[in-house]
Amino acid sequence: MKDTRVCLNIENPKLIADIPADDIVKNHLEVIILSMLIEKSMCGYDLIKEIFSRYNVLISQGTVYPLLYSLKEEGILQVESMKGDMKTKRYSVAPDGRQSIEKKIDEFIKAEESILKSIRKGETYV
Repeated sequence: MKDTRVCLNIENPKLIADIPADDIVKNHLEVIILSMLIEKSMCGYDLIKEIFSRYNVLISQGTVYPLLYSLKEEGILQVESMKGDMKTKRYSVAPDGRQSIEKKIDEFIKAEESILKSIRKGETYV
């Protein structure tokens, strides 16, 4: 059976076959979710749909919600119930969480760039 996993090409957002995007997305889920929530507030289900839409990777509720609860406990995210629907909760960046999120994203990007450079040029990771 052919492996049909895909990955997103950041410079050209088209899907590229045969690259394990699910591994990449799942290993960096916190940064991906935070980058989405810095753009706009969303409920967990919306995050799952957006991740699938962007990366063609399906993340389970059992993976997303514990991460959201943890980020809320850290004070990075805040939660509000939707009007008339106490069950659905929207997650957004807490007033004091934006700087922390931007720092996490910047550190992630720097680390990934360094790794990619070392792979491309055969250098050692520093």
